[in-house]
Amino acid sequence: MELNPVRATQSISAVLTDVDGTLVTKDKVLTERALKAVRHLRERGIVFTITSGRPPRGMRMLVEPLGLTMPMAAFNGGVIVLPDMSVLDERQLPDYLLPALIDMILAHGLDVWLFRSTDWYVRSRDAPRVDREASTIQFPPVVLPTFDDVLSGIVKIVGVNEDHPRVAACEAAVQTAFGTQVSAARSQPHYLDVTHPMANKGVVIERLSRYLGIPLDRIATLGDQPNDVLMFKKSGLSIAMGNASEEVKRQATFVTTSFGEEGFANAVEQFILPQAEPASGPAVKATGQLHRLGQSLWLDNITRDLLSSGTLQRYIDELSVTGLTSNPTIFEYAIKNSSAYDAAIGGQTAQGRSVEELFFELAIDDLTRAADLFRPIYDRTNGVDGWVSLEVSPLLAYDTAGTLAAAKDLFARAGRPNLMIKIPGTPEGLPAIEEAIFSGVPINVTLLFSREHYFAAAEAFLRGIERRMDDGLKADVASVASVFVSRWDSAVAAKVPAELRSRLGIAAAKRTYKAYRSLLSSPRWQRIYNAGARPQRLLWASTGTKDPAASDVMYVKALAAPFTVNTMPEGTLKALANHGDIPTLLRADGGDCEEVLARFAGAGIDIYALANQLQHEGAKSFVKSWNGLMTVIASKTAALAKG
Repeated sequence: MELNPVRATQSISAVLTDVDGTLVTKDKVLTERALKAVRHLRERGIVFTITSGRPPRGMRMLVEPLGLTMPMAAFNGGVIVLPDMSVLDERQLPDYLLPALIDMILAHGLDVWLFRSTDWYVRSRDAPRVDREASTIQFPPVVLPTFDDVLSGIVKIVGVNEDHPRVAACEAAVQTAFGTQVSAARSQPHYLDVTHPMANKGVVIERLSRYLGIPLDRIATLGDQPNDVLMFKKSGLSIAMGNASEEVKRQATFVTTSFGEEGFANAVEQFILPQAEPASGPAVKATGQLHRLGQSLWLDNITRDLLSSGTLQRYIDELSVTGLTSNPTIFEYAIKNSSAYDAAIGGQTAQGRSVEELFFELAIDDLTRAADLFRPIYDRTNGVDGWVSLEVSPLLAYDTAGTLAAAKDLFARAGRPNLMIKIPGTPEGLPAIEEAIFSGVPINVTLLFSREHYFAAAEAFLRGIERRMDDGLKADVASVASVFVSRWDSAVAAKVPAELRSRLGIAAAKRTYKAYRSLLSSPRWQRIYNAGARPQRLLWASTGTKDPAASDVMYVKALAAPFTVNTMPEGTLKALANHGDIPTLLRADGGDCEEVLARFAGAGIDIYALANQLQHEGAKSFVKSWNGLMTVIASKTAALAKG
């Protein structure tokens, strides 16, 4: 039955569906036709995800059969999770409202259930529908005689009664009494869901639209209950199930058959697939998804051709790149393999500059141009993002005074607020980092490998900021701490059993992330935040896969984490955009990192000694690249002079 033929002509690029009463049968089963319909959507390039009043754990059993990779909305949007159940966002009910809400629901004769993200609470295991709900969401409730000790962190209150008019009356009463303070709607005739005011299916579809960059009118929605109408009203194509009430059906573009008559599959085949058109644009790519999840993507490359051809601008516009890093190896390759620098080298040579001076002129020219491209991002994010990085001479890795002097000089010469100076986190580099931060120079601390290296870099940063605070200076000097990942795996590839290959770098990074998250919540960090400081973000470096047998986006997918940076080579960036997806987020507790590291220790790998060895070897490799870079420039200078 077609209800709105005008809106029904809109192309559809994404599908958001309710679960109970819509996607699954009365017995909570995903039919073969429903699974086939979802596969057809995916084959056509249509984004598919789900929203439900269920808790996150109650949606877990749907992830694998549906092949879900997009964020899912539990508790009608009260909690947004990725398919691995990692929480992207949680919107709790205000603690002070809970007693009043519970009193009103009880006064209307409804039983009350309380839900947190991971647990739910009931007053009696024998209360109506408790057993059925436990079967649906596949975990039991916690039974409490009183809710007095759990009135915090509540994401959803459910009022339960088999008297449907009574539930409807309670819904109206809560809406009248609490207005915009909560969202109250029936998810089933016997359930009243009360959530945060910004936790409803209308908000869910708005957030999905922003996350994917897909206009609301190109999203199709399916549902069967009054709380689904909010997403119906905002979507380009809405489909009510045949088992929905007449009022719900009137709000939809189309009506399909009931959930007992393959209504979901019929709707996909009849109404959605004929209008299916894959979305395009940066937000749909995995690079855009990663950016939306809160991780910054920086490019680990710089060449003059990259700038002049418009490629870097395209990466910014199409691949969500928000920053850039460089190092001597990158510049050696760029200058050696391009004629783009020849004119500048010839002109600077005539002025009698040394090879090192000539290099920094070339590098500063490239990086200031890049900084200008990223400047709108820097301004828009208030200096959180939009950075480029220039390294001091690797010959200074063990020279504290020389490093500090070079850092100040290069930052001043560049004259761009969004340019960071890279200083290695060697024992000799740490005092220079502290002094540079104190002097107001933004620093990218490089060559960090372990948790202990990170702590040392963070301490240098903190001391620099605290000294600025003591002197009455602004505390908002930016810094990142660059942790190298793939070099761990290259170092042990021939020394460990096959099942441990390509696992050490990720485990060491996870342990470092755990330390980072712990430090962010410490009173010391909180104090400098209050003074206007910005956190020293963790940056994943060396994220190109070296093992030909491993995925080319292995490190990127494993280290997807909010409030971090991933700087990656062009090849990795393109691979992520072309065939990546981000189904998981790095856990704040480091996940299985300690278990994996223990297995490496059992295989004879001394993690602590290897970290220091890798840092020392990294400094040596940069010196080698630096010397090679100087040779390349000298050779070009000589050749151009002869010409």
